[in-house]
Amino acid sequence: MKISQWIVVVATLLGLSFAAPDITPSTNSYLTDDDKNRLQKVLEPGFKLSDVQSTYYAVLGYKLLAKAIPNSAEICKYLAKNAGNDADMSPETIFYIVSTWQSIGSCQSLPVSSLSKILAAVIEKDTSTIPDLYHAVSAYVSLSQKLSESTISKLVKLLQAALKKDDNLLNLGYIYHIAAVLGPAGDFALDKIEDTIVQADEVNGRSLQFEGGLSVTSLLVTGIAKLSTSRQKPPSVTSEQIVKITNYLLSRHLVQSIKGAAMLLSALKTLANNEFSKPICITLAEEKNAISVKQPFVNIKVCDIFGNALPTAPTVVANSATRLDDDVVVISKQSFKPSPKDKTIFSMNFMDIKPHRGFYKVAVLAGSVSTTVTVKVLSEVKLDYLEIGTGDADQTTQSKLVKIDYPKKLDHKIEADSQQKLVMKFSLRDIADNKSMRVHQAFVRLSKLIKSVEEKQLHEVIFVAEPDASNIYKFEMPVGSEAQTFGYYSGEYEVDLIVGDAVLSNSFQWHIATVDLKFPEQTGNEVNINKFIGYSKNSELFTPKSEIKHMFREPEKRPPVFMSNVFTGLCLAPILLLFILWVMLDVNISKFPYSLSAIIFHFGLGGIFVLFGIFWLRLNMFVTLRYLLGLGVVTFLAGSKLLSHIAHNQKVSR
Repeated sequence: MKISQWIVVVATLLGLSFAAPDITPSTNSYLTDDDKNRLQKVLEPGFKLSDVQSTYYAVLGYKLLAKAIPNSAEICKYLAKNAGNDADMSPETIFYIVSTWQSIGSCQSLPVSSLSKILAAVIEKDTSTIPDLYHAVSAYVSLSQKLSESTISKLVKLLQAALKKDDNLLNLGYIYHIAAVLGPAGDFALDKIEDTIVQADEVNGRSLQFEGGLSVTSLLVTGIAKLSTSRQKPPSVTSEQIVKITNYLLSRHLVQSIKGAAMLLSALKTLANNEFSKPICITLAEEKNAISVKQPFVNIKVCDIFGNALPTAPTVVANSATRLDDDVVVISKQSFKPSPKDKTIFSMNFMDIKPHRGFYKVAVLAGSVSTTVTVKVLSEVKLDYLEIGTGDADQTTQSKLVKIDYPKKLDHKIEADSQQKLVMKFSLRDIADNKSMRVHQAFVRLSKLIKSVEEKQLHEVIFVAEPDASNIYKFEMPVGSEAQTFGYYSGEYEVDLIVGDAVLSNSFQWHIATVDLKFPEQTGNEVNINKFIGYSKNSELFTPKSEIKHMFREPEKRPPVFMSNVFTGLCLAPILLLFILWVMLDVNISKFPYSLSAIIFHFGLGGIFVLFGIFWLRLNMFVTLRYLLGLGVVTFLAGSKLLSHIAHNQKVSR
């Protein structure tokens, strides 16, 4: 191929790649109406006016939910009372008061001059912490006060120095909020966004969260968005990362604290109104994934994370639908139709392709956002035939079976004794294709109303019917061998067939017949617990049992005392032999240095040997080591002194 042709091919591929929109995954869910109502109830205690912090978060949460703030006049009086001329007010308290006052918007004026003076002092103070600066600057700006150029320059230097000292996530969140009101001077914080996002922890490949949980994650999300919006520069965050952060926030919709509920709503509202990349939710409408002839539509809900319709209705397409049993693709590039009643609902008739029953994975694309949903196609089952009867347990003769039509009951009673077996055969068919089928659950239940010690109770025994290679279900129950299962309780039992499956739309229970079972008499002296009849409250099974005491192993037989003494003497014989040899050799101890170190060393050495003996007799290792540490240190120091003394004497004698 010529070079010019290669250039054309490469240019075409590049053009297609740039023209194709980036595909972004959708969020896992959205904030439903039930979630909003529950969060509203979580926020309600904040209106008891017990502290300004709870009041602030309650008002903020209600405003984010677009709910009317109750008792706003009382809240205004409460704010005015707490915003007195107290010079010792913390910047955090002032922040809560001013922010709440601004959110309500209809309160009487606050003492702006005195509050601004306190806040300005905090801002100008070199030792102010990052949280204090955040609350002070935010409240100062909310009071319509303007920061001077010199103050902004000082703040930037102070914040940069604080980042070099401690750039933890909480400080970064505060700094993003402060930098958002500093104008061009706050651009230094934009460079920190990418490093901040990298510190997020990924969970199951679906969500991102920051260390510190919901409060830190919300603070960072709102701070980064506020800074990026004020500087009109998109943050260094990918659309996929935004979706994962949103997934984490939505997973915390069951938060129980007033502050947590408000911060959750604040972060979600910020992401929903994010002008750079707004997360979108694609999910099954009302969590209904069952498709059948009666309900043939796959209904997809496409909305923002608050469940609202998108400003521009997207084109929703099923890129593919794959059967999970054998990975066969049954649909490719089929469009969903928008609902005329709900702008968030899009539907597709899945039964047009006449799918086989089972589970299907549908890849959905809405604009540039995609997700995968799982639906199940239900089918109806019909009973092809059923036969029931008895036969000999040893199979010497052919079973006598009677055919029954669904849903009728056999008009006569079946009798079976201990030499016979109860037999049932049946077959199931799929109504859609009239083919024989298997189901996950095919049970035969035998039940009887038995009068127990205290009351009448319905007791039952359930057996599993197994299909053969031709999908014919067979059930055989030898009466004699199953007697213990029924507690040897003879009598009339009702026989029911229970058929069910996850992909059946008409699972059923059919009362087939009545059977009179005659079990053999119980023999043997073994204790039998009649599980079928039930336990009596007066039964010995429920009386206290005797206490179980631990029994130690009996000690082994020891040798006679005489033998033990002889053995001990033999062990000590070498010491006696040592003294005898010393006497025979005429040991010279005249040069023994009678000094304090020599005496202490020899007594210490002897003490160590005695300690080893005591350890062998009664002490444990830990106690022995404790004593050995003290004796060893003293003996070592005394021995070192003794050796130095001996070496000095030898040097002088030479």
